[in-house]
Parts: sequence; structure tokens; C-alpha cells
Amino acid sequence: MEIIRSPHDKLFGRVLSVKKNAVSLLRNILPESLQKHLMIEDIFFEKDSFIPNNLKNYYSDLLASVPVIDKDYDVRVYFLFEHKSTNFSNTPLQLLRYMLEIWDQFGKIQKTGDKLPVIIPVMITHPRSGWKGRKLVHLVELPSDEFKAYVPDFDYRLYDSVKEDPERYEFNEQLKALLTIWRYSHSNEFMDCLVKVFESIKKIQPESEFMDFLVTVMHYLYSIRGEEEYIEIEKIAEKELSERGKYMGTIAEMLERRGEERGIIIGEQRGEQRGEQRGKVENAREMLIKALKLKFDFVKPHVVDRIKSVQSLEVLENLFELSFKCSTMEDFTKYLNQATED
Repeated sequence: MEIIRSPHDKLFGRVLSVKKNAVSLLRNILPESLQKHLMIEDIFFEKDSFIPNNLKNYYSDLLASVPVIDKDYDVRVYFLFEHKSTNFSNTPLQLLRYMLEIWDQFGKIQKTGDKLPVIIPVMITHPRSGWKGRKLVHLVELPSDEFKAYVPDFDYRLYDSVKEDPERYEFNEQLKALLTIWRYSHSNEFMDCLVKVFESIKKIQPESEFMDFLVTVMHYLYSIRGEEEYIEIEKIAEKELSERGKYMGTIAEMLERRGEERGIIIGEQRGEQRGEQRGKVENAREMLIKALKLKFDFVKPHVVDRIKSVQSLEVLENLFELSFKCSTMEDFTKYLNQATED
């Protein structure tokens, strides 16, 4: 079954699966001490090479490898691009599980050599209050510090979109637009920030790339913002993109015809948005419960009741994705409890 992704995950995957965007991110957030060993411009997306079948939908464009400079044989460092819109305390454990899956599969297909590659998780986050960073050792009850040596641990590169200012980096235009949206997504200044977003978008070349990215961003904005903001978003876009205004009518017609997976319909149907939203939430609950029954055969009544208490479509979508990654019902229940307690 194909994983249904949240609008945030879709946009993240769309942006980071473009080679020059991934290169721009790594060039800006990796320290020079690492960059000097890597041929970052030769980044390669690992779609089918050694990704486990049960994770291919999730990893399709989020795992990449970069060659190491001055090696007599092919040595690569792997980058696991991960996005988080909410604070899950078990994220270090989740990352470790992904890394172990990759190493396990890598060991099965490699014919030469007896060493595993370095895997560096790269996290882009935008929870409302910023990322509350935790490491694996923080999840373990230690009798004393002397026990730390027996807990596996690792580091990751983090870009906290809420706390960082993209203007202080040299990101390319697509990355700058994405990270500006996420920096202000929970702020009262969101509409003002869209001016910067569209200023970045209008610099994108060639024309086909500009059009494709603009449509992607407009779909995203209509899927995450309230209906009362749609007209204002369109006005800002039209004003800032006046030099390329011939595209706005086409984009508006396309969005009106197709909408998004959350039932976003422009024009005459806007008045139905609240009812559609409630229907989408109910449908997401039912899909999550069915997915759990298919995977684990039985779902306890208290788990069903807890799922039915969730009002956020975004949380339900995240839980739906997690249901495919959890190996046991107990693992999923921990995520569910955490999500409903936040």
C-alpha cells in the first residue's frame, strides 16, 4: 500500500528530490570539515539500490549518497533527509531504526569490502515552538552517567525552520521560499512573509521550473491555510508576480478544477470548506483504524477511542504514516499517546 503523505511531506519531498536543492541544503548546513571530503555536486538519489521494500514508498527521494574525494574505490557517505512538523520525542529512535534498515540492506547487496557507510541524518523541522532536540541517550533511563557508554548514540544535522532565518544562508530560490514559509507558518506575520516567498519564486529559471514550483507552492498554501486567507494569498501572488502575471489565471483555473487531497475547492465551493474538513478528519480516522487492523489484525477499543478523539488532520496523517513504519502495536501506541498528549 502506498503511503499517504501530509501536505508538508509532499512539499518537502518535491523540493529535496531536486538535485540542485539537495546540494544547496548540504552546502549550507554541513561544516567545512565534512564538505572538504565530499563531492557534493555528484549527489545521487538512492531510489531502488538497496532500500528495503517495506520502506521504498517513504524513502523514494529522501535517501541520497555523495562520493568521497580521493578514494581508490567507490566510497560514499549517505544522507537521510527527514522532515518533522511536530515534536516527537522518539525521533532519535526512529532515525536509528531507519539507519539500521539501510545498513542491513547494504550489507546484503555489497560484494566487496566489509565496512558499512557513514549515514548522516539531515533534519528540517518546523513545529510551532521550534524543535526540542533530543538524542537517543535522553530516551534511556540511566542509573548514572557511567552507563552512557552502553547506549548507542549518533548526531544529526539540524535546520530548525522556526528558529533559523533563511536570509542568513545562501540557499537557492526554491529552498529559500520553502524555509521562509515554514519559518512564519505559525506567525501572525505569515501574510507579510509571502511577499518574500514570491520574490524568491519569481527569480526561478527556466520558465518551466518556475511554473512547476509555483503551482506546487500554491497547492500547498491552499491545503494548509484557512479559507478566509485564500483571496489574500492570490492578491499577494498576483502583485509580486506581475511580471509573470500571464500564469496566474491558468494556476487559479487549475486549482479550482482539481483542488487538493484535503478537499480545498476555490470559488463557489469555499462555503463548504468547514464541512469538507470535518469529513476529511473522519475519513482519516477510519483509514488509520483500517490500516492498523490490516497490519496488526486487532486494535484494542481504547486505541480506537483515542484515535477518534484526534481532531487534527495533520496529526492523523502523521499517525497514518507511522502505522506503516511501526513493527508492533506497542510502538504505534506510544506515538499515539504522545501525539494526543501534546
